[in-house]
This record gives sequence, structure tokens and C-alpha cells, in this order.
Amino acid sequence: MNHVAIDIGASGGTVFLGEVTQSSFAVREVHRFDNRPVERNGRYVWDVDALVDHMNDGLRAADDHADSLDTVGIDTWGLDFGLLADGELLRDPISYRDPESTATREQVFEAVGKLRLFDATGITNWNTPNTLWQLHTIAEREPELLEESDGLLMMPQLLSARIGGQPAGDVTIASTTQMVDPEARTWATDLLDELLVPTALLPDLSEPGQRLGTVDDTVVSGLSSTPEIVMPASHDTAAAVAGLPLAEDAAFLNTGSWFILGVERDEPVRTDAAFEHAVSNELGVDGTVRLLKNINGFFLLEECRKAWRDADEPADYDTLLSAAEKAPARTALVDTDADTFGIDEPMPDQIRAYCRRTDQPVPTEQGGIVRCLLDSLATKTALELDALAAVVEDPPSRIVLGGGGVRNELFCQLLADATDRPVSTGPVEATAVGNVLTQAVAAGTVPDIETGRQLVESAFETKTYEPQAGGEWADAKDRLAALTDDTSSEA
Repeated sequence: MNHVAIDIGASGGTVFLGEVTQSSFAVREVHRFDNRPVERNGRYVWDVDALVDHMNDGLRAADDHADSLDTVGIDTWGLDFGLLADGELLRDPISYRDPESTATREQVFEAVGKLRLFDATGITNWNTPNTLWQLHTIAEREPELLEESDGLLMMPQLLSARIGGQPAGDVTIASTTQMVDPEARTWATDLLDELLVPTALLPDLSEPGQRLGTVDDTVVSGLSSTPEIVMPASHDTAAAVAGLPLAEDAAFLNTGSWFILGVERDEPVRTDAAFEHAVSNELGVDGTVRLLKNINGFFLLEECRKAWRDADEPADYDTLLSAAEKAPARTALVDTDADTFGIDEPMPDQIRAYCRRTDQPVPTEQGGIVRCLLDSLATKTALELDALAAVVEDPPSRIVLGGGGVRNELFCQLLADATDRPVSTGPVEATAVGNVLTQAVAAGTVPDIETGRQLVESAFETKTYEPQAGGEWADAKDRLAALTDDTSSEA
């Protein structure tokens, strides 16, 4: 069968055609486009109409490569949503990177406390602008908007609805909101009531695989067939983890704008240790839980590349990584989760200002800045893996890597060295693979996720990076831990 995976991240989107049989699994890219918040009326928002146009182009491109299209599924980044009235958007969805989107976060903490939030939702992503904080800010500052609204859809379901799908809710992306009970896999309504956040707007939650209707040919014209819209694991990380060849001894690391590091388990972990180490529980396929840490990932690098492109400086990966490989190692480190890093100023300037403010050598050349970021991300991941290992009974002994980081050999080796663990690469496009896989399971082509993972493992080449210099990273971890502690105290 032919399945179309529309994978949209916070910096770009890609459309893939997946061809799956009982004994084979293949995906290929057919369309790619940029995606970035746009500034309108003083706010950073998502251009939904542009995204729908890109999706339509991608569906037509997939149709050109196949006799017919059987299903289509959409996954996106987490957190963001649209408010609707009578099926129409009341305004452009606000980006979680908008500086004002979570202005009342501290009020949430004061009202119920972080421990209450964790007990109710299993989420400790204090560095992530969760949907709960966004909704609370709207309830406090724009209550009339919520009064006018009669529905809320997370971004994948909002986009599905725009091309013909029925409004729906998916547990995988809902679990990023900090508004879901991870054990019941339903909305944590008691908590929301306590915070005076309206719950009548929230859609009923379903597991991946729900059929949402068919593509509307008045919206997507020119297709030779009418594919069914299937709800995959619609959070990009949930899809990526579904598409990785995992085993119990392995942690996963999905690399994109955000790094998501974790292990897959059958039950949520809401222990004192999990709270202390800020480990979160998000929901995956087949009733699984992703016990994880969120790390602000390649976002900083992508923002640097944007600034360099705007300045007509080299910004291609080969040039930047070659320069980074020649730059001195671990000279300067940054806490990528520091609140100081945003989208309102050129990122290279922000990185230099951070290093200056923290009394570190200031990188001036592109190679030094990129090496600073890669060293920092490898070190940060190592620290967060230590925290994760302190929470689970059977700490992971290796890492399976998915996403764009798979192509970055320098980063892969730095990661193996910093964590002192072997790093095996999964599919570069792990998210699209998992999206296609959950569609194939829903269609009955593949009996279950585990069988699908076996197909994936045999279909893609892998490479393993062995740690070579773990002891050299102890000082870097201590330095970054101190910087992170300073950031936390400032927040």
C-alpha cells in the first residue's frame, strides 16, 4: 500500500511516499518546504494557509510517484494549537517561541506548584512552553477569545481538518500539553479546573490509527485517487520513536529543533526521583510511555544558519561542519535551554553575548560557533542521560539516534564520547518512517509496531559510533552543569 507521511517541524516540512508490504518497507522524499513563525501584529504565528498549500503540493508530488495513494497522515511539533469557532480559526495559531505566549507561567507555578503539575500530568518540561501555559496566558489576558471559541485542535489535527479530516484528538501530541493524565490517557480535567482553564474546548482523545475521513478534492485538487486520512502518531517525536529499532537496553535520541532523549516503557514513572531529575512522561504508540528529557537542540544552529544566509555568508552544512571539526574542542559551552536564546535577535550575536557574560572565550568565526553548539549539545545530552539513568531501574547502555543528527558524523562521535556509550544510527527520517508505520498498522498491512520495526531495521543502513574519549568530557559536564544551575537560579 502507498502511505503519504506529511512531517512538519518548527523549521521545515517534508512529504514522503511510503510503500509498504508484509515483507518490505521503503520511504522516499517527494517534497520539502520551509516553515518558520511569521510576525503578524506584533506576535509570532504559524501561517496555516501556507502550510496547507505546501501539503497540497506534497500530496500532488506523491501522486505523481504512485499509481494511487491509499492513506495520508500528518505529524507536527508539539505544544501549539488553533482555537476555532464553527470550524473556522479565530486567529493564526501563536508559536510557542513567541515571547508573550507563556507570560503567566510563573502564575501557574504559584497557583498549584510544580509538584502538583507533575503529579497530575507526569510532565516536568520546565524549559518547554507547554500548551497549558499558553492557554493559561490566554485565559488571563484574552478571556474573550476562549469565550468565543468552541473547539481546540492541536496542529496536526488542525491541518488534517483543513484537508477534509474530522476534528479529533490524539494522545501522543496531547501528552505534550502538560494537560493529560499519562496513566488514564485522558485530559487532566481536575488540574485544568483548578487553574480555571476551560475544558469544554478540548477534543476527545484517541490512540493513533483513527480514520478521520478522506481528502477533500475541492481543497486538494488534481489527485488521481482519494486517499483516506489516518491519524498516525501525530507528535513528531512519538512517530520517530515508533520508527526506531529500539530494544530495552537502548535510549532513543531524536534530533531536530528539539532533542528528545528517553526510553520507552509500559507505564508512566511519577516517582520523587523522576520529579527531582525533571523527567517527563509522554505517550506513545501501543499504550507505551516515553520517559524523556527535552533539550533545546539544533534550533540554535538553524538560527545561526539563517543569520549567516541573511548576511550572505556561507551557511551550508558541509562548510560549517568542516570548519567546526578544525575548531578547538570544548573551548566555550552554552546552556542551549537558557531563556536568553530566542528568535528576535541574530543567534550568533546571542551566543557570543552568552559566552562574554559567562566569562568564557568568545567564538568569533563560524567554525568556533558551530563547534561550541555541537560540544554543548553533546555535553547537555550526556548530563540529561545521567539524570534519566538515575530514574530507571535498568539504565540504558547505548543510544539509538534518529533525525537530522544521523547525517552529522562529527556530532555522532561527540555524542558517543560525551555519553561514553555506543551510538547507533536509525533512519535519518525516523519521524516519517514512524508516521508511515502507524498508518500501515492501521491499514492492516503490518500486524503491529514490533513487526514494523523489524521491517524498518532490515530496510535501512545503520552505523555505530564507539566512544573514544569519554574521560575528556568530565570537565565539560561539570562546566555546563554549573552554567545550567546559574540559568535555573536566574529563572
